Amino acid sequence: MKRRSMIQLVRHVMAKAVLILGFIGIPFILQAQTVTLNYQNKPLEIALKSITDQTGYKFVYSNSVIDTKQVVSVNVSSSNINTLLNELFKNTPIVYRIVNKQIALSLSRENSTPPQQKESPLLITGKVTEADTGSAMDFVTVYVSDQNDNIISSTATNANGEFTITSNSPHSDRLGVRFVGYEPQLIDVKGRNTINVVLQTDIKTIDEVVVIGYGTTSAKDLTGAVSTVGKRQLENLNATNVSSLLQNLASGVQVSQSTGRPGERVNIRVRGATSFGSNDPLYIVDGVPIESYSLIESLSPGDIQSMDVLKDASAAAIYGSRAANGVIIITTTKGVISEKPTISFNYNSTIDTEIRNFRILTGDEWRNTLTGFARQTLVYDPSNKEADEIVNTPGQIFGDADTNWFDEIKQPAWRHNADFSIRGGSKTNKYMISLAVLDQTGMVRGDDLTRYTGRVSLDTDILPVLRFGINTNLGYMQRNVSGTSMFTSQGFRPDLPVYDKNGNYDMSTGAANPVANTHIKNRTDTYNFLGTIYGELDIIPDLTFRSSLSGTVYSGTKEGFSPSFLYRNKRARGSEYHSNNFSTVFDNTLSYKKKFADIHSIDAVVGVSFENYESKSTYISGDTYPDDYIYNNIGSATSTTVDSESGYKSSKGLFASFGRINYRLKDRYLFTVTTRYDGSSLFGANNRYGFFPSGAIAWRISEEPFMENVEFVNDLKIRMSAGVTGVTNIGLYRNLDLYSAGSYNDLPMIYHSQSGNKDIKWEQTTQRDIGVDFVLFDSRLRGSVSGYIKDSKDLIWNFNYSNSSKGYTVPRNIASVKNRGVELNLTSYIIQNKDWQFDVTLNVTRNVNKITKLVPEGAYTDPNGVLIHGSGQQVLALDKPMGAFFGYEYNGIIQTQKRVDELNALAKSKGFSYYDGNMLRPGHLEIKDLNGDGRIDSNDRTVIGDPNPRFYGGLTTNLAYKSFSLFANFGFQSGGKKIYGQTLQNVPAQLTGLIDYGLNDRWNDNHKDAKYPALYIGDGVPKMTSLSLHSTTHLRLQELRIAYRLPEFNKYMNAQIYVSGTNLFTISPYPGTDPATANYQSSYGGNYETSYPGIRSFSFGLKFNL
Repeated sequence: MKRRSMIQLVRHVMAKAVLILGFIGIPFILQAQTVTLNYQNKPLEIALKSITDQTGYKFVYSNSVIDTKQVVSVNVSSSNINTLLNELFKNTPIVYRIVNKQIALSLSRENSTPPQQKESPLLITGKVTEADTGSAMDFVTVYVSDQNDNIISSTATNANGEFTITSNSPHSDRLGVRFVGYEPQLIDVKGRNTINVVLQTDIKTIDEVVVIGYGTTSAKDLTGAVSTVGKRQLENLNATNVSSLLQNLASGVQVSQSTGRPGERVNIRVRGATSFGSNDPLYIVDGVPIESYSLIESLSPGDIQSMDVLKDASAAAIYGSRAANGVIIITTTKGVISEKPTISFNYNSTIDTEIRNFRILTGDEWRNTLTGFARQTLVYDPSNKEADEIVNTPGQIFGDADTNWFDEIKQPAWRHNADFSIRGGSKTNKYMISLAVLDQTGMVRGDDLTRYTGRVSLDTDILPVLRFGINTNLGYMQRNVSGTSMFTSQGFRPDLPVYDKNGNYDMSTGAANPVANTHIKNRTDTYNFLGTIYGELDIIPDLTFRSSLSGTVYSGTKEGFSPSFLYRNKRARGSEYHSNNFSTVFDNTLSYKKKFADIHSIDAVVGVSFENYESKSTYISGDTYPDDYIYNNIGSATSTTVDSESGYKSSKGLFASFGRINYRLKDRYLFTVTTRYDGSSLFGANNRYGFFPSGAIAWRISEEPFMENVEFVNDLKIRMSAGVTGVTNIGLYRNLDLYSAGSYNDLPMIYHSQSGNKDIKWEQTTQRDIGVDFVLFDSRLRGSVSGYIKDSKDLIWNFNYSNSSKGYTVPRNIASVKNRGVELNLTSYIIQNKDWQFDVTLNVTRNVNKITKLVPEGAYTDPNGVLIHGSGQQVLALDKPMGAFFGYEYNGIIQTQKRVDELNALAKSKGFSYYDGNMLRPGHLEIKDLNGDGRIDSNDRTVIGDPNPRFYGGLTTNLAYKSFSLFANFGFQSGGKKIYGQTLQNVPAQLTGLIDYGLNDRWNDNHKDAKYPALYIGDGVPKMTSLSLHSTTHLRLQELRIAYRLPEFNKYMNAQIYVSGTNLFTISPYPGTDPATANYQSSYGGNYETSYPGIRSFSFGLKFNL
């Protein structure tokens, strides 16, 4: 049955592909195969141009040989190219020869010019420099063309801006020079053998090329919402993770680091959260969808050419069921045809320092503080044993040490990063080889990261119509994570020494010694491979077939070991986890690009995709090792149980057919239609397929005749789009009943862990966009304003039935979520002249997230009547933002025992013994009894805060003077709450966990107007209230970089030195380590993270091209 359903699935998808090909692709193919021409007594050059427009064939000839002014007549209808040319040249001495996409014209032998009268080829040399800085420009395309703009040959400048090229007709040929972001040049050769070219910055076309799914387009022709971060911006960033490159640089994209620990994951949200599961965007690396985030981590930031974020449905729908959270397309650097070998090297060394926005109590401060809290405790609880011992027998409780535990666990944190590459090409080949090494030491002892990355890209033109290429990326990463944390060291007792009198780690309290915990080993080794092999065939001019096969491999091993001296029973514990993931992607596309009659332009692509993913993992743990030094041999552990061994194997598949057509009328009216039809094994037979259409229109108002006299407007475009995308990263086998292995009374057993739901649906997001793109004031100001509405429905939640046995869950589509937002992008080129350049870019995003539908089954209502799913600190609440904070409201601090008695009397009048437990005293928070039942319990919790900011954004500046340049990157955010768990502290019997936060503003009998409640010895963990929520509003200088381009050592080399700083300052009311970090374990944001200090970095680097 499984094989039959798979065959039916493939047939179903292929049938859809054929339909798309039939409706979109076939008419273009038929139209391009014939040509019609009717000219009477017209110059030959007009006929040749018409043929080129209709067929795409280009004519190659010498103006000194072929007279294009001669008059010809021709009348053919729907003929092939050969019939047309025979008719056109039948009364002339011209003969032709068709070579792929070119038609070479010459005279017949009896009419040809004697060889001695022809021009001799001329070798042209020269140099290309930048007008603004005078520096040499490498990677610039240089070509020779005839008077009809037919390109005869091409090359590229080397690292010193130099080029060499041959002209066969030096008195009539022209030399062309072009480079993205600069005004192209076309110069008459006129027999000169040396031509130097100076390129002027073309502000309007900087980073104009935009990468979209299965193709590229220009910014002016874009109908969707796409944010592009190009090489010019990326090369200024000192980042170790590719995902963090987007921070503050793209509107609608919120980037946050989990912590400053080496190798920690980066969280990205594109236009808000749309799912209760993962909200990660889909990553596409050189056209390949990436399932494993580890592969993204293995990429070197120095290899990245550009990053394009597809945000609206029109741009992202080509990826259908996985695009609702946005799509990030990563393009790596490639070689260039006819480029001489160029060697590039970039090295930087970085020192990371902690941001000390916290104090560690000294031994005396800690003892005096605890004594004060103990005296306050005895006033209201004279029988408190721990408090009495602290006051009356402190020598038996306190040690006499003065240990700064944070200083004991920290270490010098250095980072060394080196990138090496060589690229080049011939007339038919281009290549790129790169190597990168990252060696990073963390701030905490035991934290480090080592990464090696190698990449090879090779493209070759086997024939003028046939191309072949391979792209490979190999990565290895070793990461060690310390067993201790900043939070542990902050709150550990400073009166205790690191070592006892016998030289062993002091474990007298029974709590974890932070320094001893640095010996806990958590090592992860990962191997990643990404490889693609492709072929392209030009079937006819303008119609190209491409087929590519890609594969990814992830192999990871995690080893954990806790030595025996950490446990009272002296039994060391170890574990090993092995995981292997494999994926294959087989894509086949037909693309067609054609311009008709100078007013109609069509750019279309159709295709099918087959994807398969497999994963396998094993886990084993054991304890009681014979020695702490043989931790890497888990077989030596003398105690393992069935519960400590597990294995897992899974697979999934995705089949898709897709198509997109872009139509432009007069470069003024733009239309885009995209469709994708997906079939996924993640869903049951009832909902296995999903259809994801989108459409967009745009109007370039600036091209209208009535705008000709509006001189300050260079480009103005209004665009609108609507469409549907989906989410498939919902977990495996949600449609199946699952059984797990376990044990009961030391006997093996199989138990039912999940009831499958065969009717589970795709999570779908319908999105509508409207935007305005503009370029004004002689291209000095450019930007865009966009508004969007994202409606996500059928969100999946693991549902617990009230009448089911423990452990049974059923995934169900239970909810809908709406995101509404506005985005603003502005770039101003303030100064642009030979010596000075200064530009500023601002992006601002406002997004409002709200749950609009929740099924009542399995839910409950809070005291305010809000429907709730979930029970933690962040929940799903109807008409509230996703992940709203859930806790208690408080009514100030209780000031007197009389008020305590009144509250308890109220509870007793309603049948309860106490209002808020038997420990309620003056100085405690008075929690509001929202449901009015006379006591405080979990039923009094309600929504108390929103983790989402009101708005966020970034500001970047580029300032350059001659060989000096300065880059600054600011990030900001307004609003949004985050938990700081140390706001309300408690002092347990072990006397650990006390940190220096608000200690001088705690309630006591002499300070009753305090901001924070009293601390009593032995109090329980405080309830979650809005007092623990703090604003994450902040302004941060994320990156500052100063660079100097060194004078040329010789004609083959140019170099640059630079210094940079990261996270140089942050202005924020948030009391924790970093207002911008977020815990990856939360899908919603807003969790606090205190396991690692905030990091400030300083770097020095050198890069050169040879």
